[in-house]
Amino acid sequence: MPPVTSITIVYDAACGLCTFAKDWIGRQVPLIGLRFVAAGSAEAQRAFPQLSPGELSVVADTGEVWLGNRGRIVCLWALRDYRQLAFRLTSPALLLLAREAFAAVSGNRLALSSALRLRSERDIEQQLRKGAAPRCQTGSR
Repeated sequence: MPPVTSITIVYDAACGLCTFAKDWIGRQVPLIGLRFVAAGSAEAQRAFPQLSPGELSVVADTGEVWLGNRGRIVCLWALRDYRQLAFRLTSPALLLLAREAFAAVSGNRLALSSALRLRSERDIEQQLRKGAAPRCQTGSR
């Protein structure tokens, strides 16, 4: 199989924590190409109809798919400053610990988003659609 040169991260745009994680990953230095697609979007449904919209999914350009815990580790593997951590998290002892930690966060992601006041992309979009853009007053200086 050819080496992975890019991944697509399918994330929950309705979750503040997921949106925060996507933005954080996007600010890191990648070692491979990264693309983000909102789960349940027309693009995600067209490109990845087999994926469940409720779970983090990572799809490689080679066709490999990683879900949940393994997907999170692949996200770290794709980043320059976190690749070594990703390798360490795949050891048997740390993989179990990582799975438990990721499960705790994932199972409470909406509550964590609320507690940390992390707004999802969908929340921001809805807020922008509700309010009209402020107008400048003509003639004022």
